[in-house]
Amino acid sequence: MSTDNILSIYNLATPDEIEHGVTWYSTAYCECLKIAEDLGLPIHIVVGVTAALSPNNKWDRNVTNARDLCTAYVNGDSIESFKVSTYGKMKEKAWRIMGESPDYNETKSILNGQKIVCFFENIMGENTCTVDGHAYNIYHAQRVGLTGSISIGKKEYATIQDAYKTAGMLVTVNGKHLKAYEMQAITWVVWRRLHNIA
Repeated sequence: MSTDNILSIYNLATPDEIEHGVTWYSTAYCECLKIAEDLGLPIHIVVGVTAALSPNNKWDRNVTNARDLCTAYVNGDSIESFKVSTYGKMKEKAWRIMGESPDYNETKSILNGQKIVCFFENIMGENTCTVDGHAYNIYHAQRVGLTGSISIGKKEYATIQDAYKTAGMLVTVNGKHLKAYEMQAITWVVWRRLHNIA
């Protein structure tokens, strides 16, 4: 039923929207890889920093913030030497990732939040999806305002992710089934168009 809700939005996607959704996370990975290569850092560290700085942050600014933070750390500057467009606690979390240089799973432990861990996983290519307010609304076939910030428990989060995985397995693009995050990205783009969300 809820998988059907996801597919009903997917079926409204234009070819451009499908292309945009399928390539969004791989493009994000490439942007993080550029920072990693420029500064001689492991890719998972840069993606971890980027995910930490993502809450309430537009993507272009998110990437700029990640580069600024990584550069400041590498240059030996202080955490106060640059600004970010997210919460102070997230900035501290990103700085901690740079300081501790954790392995892949330890990076997820430091991130320690459903959405930002999933965002990290999706940029790294893991077949999960980031369940934001739009993904929640699509799954439930409803339009609930996001200003109050929808609270999604762990069990429901996992259930919604599974529905996106199932929906992805039912669709083939360029000869391959969609990953959960690709299905989420495509439907997110369609949903924003349908509801005139900037």
